[in-house]
Amino acid sequence: MKKLHIYTFLLIAALMGACTEEFEEINTNTNAPTENNPATLLPSVIFEPLRPLQGFETWFPDQIMHYYMHRNDNQVDVYQFTAFQSFYDEVWRVSYSTIWNANDMMAAAQEQGLDAYVGAGKIIKAFLLATNSEIWIDVPASQAGLNIGNTTPSYDAQQAIYTSILQELEEANTLLAGSNGFVAGGDVLFNGDVMRWRKLANSLRIRYLLRLSNRSEVNAATQISTIVSDPVTYPIITGNGDAGVYDMDGITPNRSAFLDVGRTAFSGLSMSERVEEVYASYGDPRVDFIFRTPANSADFPNHEGVPNGITREAAQSWNGNGDENTSLIDFKFIDQPGLLDFVYISYAELQFMLAEVAMKGWINTGTSAEEYYEAGIAANFDQWGLDLPAGFFDLPEVAWDNTMERLMDQKWMAFFFNNTNEAWAEHKRTGLPALELGSLASSVSGGLLPTRVFYPVLEQSINSSNYESASSSIGGDNITARHWYQDR
Repeated sequence: MKKLHIYTFLLIAALMGACTEEFEEINTNTNAPTENNPATLLPSVIFEPLRPLQGFETWFPDQIMHYYMHRNDNQVDVYQFTAFQSFYDEVWRVSYSTIWNANDMMAAAQEQGLDAYVGAGKIIKAFLLATNSEIWIDVPASQAGLNIGNTTPSYDAQQAIYTSILQELEEANTLLAGSNGFVAGGDVLFNGDVMRWRKLANSLRIRYLLRLSNRSEVNAATQISTIVSDPVTYPIITGNGDAGVYDMDGITPNRSAFLDVGRTAFSGLSMSERVEEVYASYGDPRVDFIFRTPANSADFPNHEGVPNGITREAAQSWNGNGDENTSLIDFKFIDQPGLLDFVYISYAELQFMLAEVAMKGWINTGTSAEEYYEAGIAANFDQWGLDLPAGFFDLPEVAWDNTMERLMDQKWMAFFFNNTNEAWAEHKRTGLPALELGSLASSVSGGLLPTRVFYPVLEQSINSSNYESASSSIGGDNITARHWYQDR
């Protein structure tokens, strides 16, 4: 048998040698691309992570930040985070898949001299890494998406992650400024408008510099001043028309993940008590736009909110009947599928950031902190298509008083349905706005608002060594671990 195997092998080798010259030609698919096409990859790099991120917001920071109360599904609201682990894990999976594609796209674009695609890839990658770091703190970054066989990337410390993010955004602005544009197509975010990409990069850079402003080594004040004082080199968003917003037109698959909640579940989303007490109290038109007054208008003619952090049973029976006697999110957000977009960063957010840095004396543009603050409120009204009531800025609850409390109250309201993950991040930075934690939540977290979620279950088994190292570096895989930039 051994001789037969040897002879058979020699015969096959001889035959293969005879046809080697034709093998490559026969087995080459002339229709397959020979290199990655940046224009083909860019749409998925832009769109793929958006719905998972929106789904995460719907079930997590929307509740943690007390925008509304999931009366029938309030596990997250009382900090039982494992109940919705799948939402967090999906963000992890899709964001790193997107980073893999972004790396491929940038490598191909560099070879082909298409700097705009490299710049766009850097921006999306920076945004995703910042988002992931806000959700988990230390995450894979420098080794993320580099090799399909690398299922055990190391985790980077948050300080290193944010340092690289700021560098990537600055490089992106430079690359885009010197590029010949998105000549191959594929820009489903800004339709090939290079200036809007540059404004996105620089506006995000201001956001993350402000996020790190408690760390003296970042020197955020000087860097923000440099950006704001040189709009030619560092253009930033100047209105709602060029904000960092992806248009969800409502046509599948281009639909907001919020639509997945469905009308039945939608009926279980009550206004939070905080919205009622802080905004409905002075008749803010945005409250009427987002929420509808109780169905039982005879007994409850005004808006009624439900406190966060109470049991499901208590929430369901609030005011005797949560369905009938509390304010629910308006059905327009289901009936008008193109109403909710994905927001990387809004013009309103940028104006509120400029108000803060002007209040701190970091910039001198000739525009006061009060003017930036009022511009932020006006931008949020305009974004929703609402008229700003006459005398709105003179209301005692709204009028500028040169405090972070007033600023963050209005910034919090402007984040509603506009990337509430950032509202959560801002609370970690500033401790504002003031939130009343329910007794159930406090008993789980020691009276602290959660700062993160648990690492994905799959990471704990496949990448156990790096998971354990990362978990140890942040003081354990728990929901109140401190972020590097927190000074409290």
